[in-house]
Amino acid sequence: MRVHLLLPIIIFAVLIPVSCAHTPITGEGYGLRDAVVISDPLKSWVVYTEYKDARPLYYRFNLSAGERLKAGLLTVDKDFVPDLTIMGPGLPTDFGEEFETEFEIPEGYGLLHVHGEAQEHKEYEPFTPSSYYSVLSVDFTVNETGTYYLVADAATGSGKVGIVIGYLESFTVYEWLKVPFDVAFVHHWEGQDYLLILFPMIVVLFAGLLLNCYYGKEKLDVARTFTFVGALTYFGSAGIILTQMIIGLFGAAFNSLVLVTPFFILLPALLGYALLRKVWQEQWSRGQKVRVLIYGLVGIVFWAGYVIGPALVIISILIPARHLRSTSIAPVSLPDGS
Repeated sequence: MRVHLLLPIIIFAVLIPVSCAHTPITGEGYGLRDAVVISDPLKSWVVYTEYKDARPLYYRFNLSAGERLKAGLLTVDKDFVPDLTIMGPGLPTDFGEEFETEFEIPEGYGLLHVHGEAQEHKEYEPFTPSSYYSVLSVDFTVNETGTYYLVADAATGSGKVGIVIGYLESFTVYEWLKVPFDVAFVHHWEGQDYLLILFPMIVVLFAGLLLNCYYGKEKLDVARTFTFVGALTYFGSAGIILTQMIIGLFGAAFNSLVLVTPFFILLPALLGYALLRKVWQEQWSRGQKVRVLIYGLVGIVFWAGYVIGPALVIISILIPARHLRSTSIAPVSLPDGS
């Protein structure tokens, strides 16, 4: 693999721990009995949901004494400012009667109520990429082992709310592979239609296939067609990230993290370019097939092509590829005596 591809891959790998923070989940619980269970509250999660009908949202998890409880709330609605209530053993019990009326509080539990603060500007998040209003954050060590509850509510009406829980950045293989689909879900939660989210991918695929039909020098075999389509999905991924970066920057305060996102755009674009060069080579040697395989595997690891594209690329090396005819013009022989 050439240096021009290795450099952005190395930079990309270094930047992922900086920008890749939360695993998205969904779920709503409207009381103690049906509170959504967070199995690992130390791992970094965001519950993407919506507060409506003045019904507090309940989430439950277990912590041991001395462990860290980190939580926060974010939203995409500027005029919606939710609050967070933490209930658990060892928390202050001198809360007012209004909380007993508003919430279901387990017997003997104390609580900590944190008011959200309206924000003038969104915070830019480079990984998704997107931007949110971060209205509150809490971070402390619990003194007692037991079950704790997070309750999100609001006095400012209804709106989209992201409930942030935990701080350890970790992914299972399955969670890692479905990151592109989770990101699309997050953009949909923000209010975008899936067609808008995938529009750059659709445009790149149709444009690439049409251009190949009209201007391709030779009909591609199955192996090269798979590689070609896979390369287009890599470019489509870059287009999606670029589009979301532009959308995310509207209304967001500028910070240095904006400079991270271009690397998420650059890597799939470079991989797509490298694959296109392979498509039109006359003959695929064993070494070239190994390179194609590497581009496919790197695409999977770094989410290029929504997993489908890299899968097509990897499959292509398992299919025999015929030699392309040379595009040079054969010399014309003249008859003797002319």
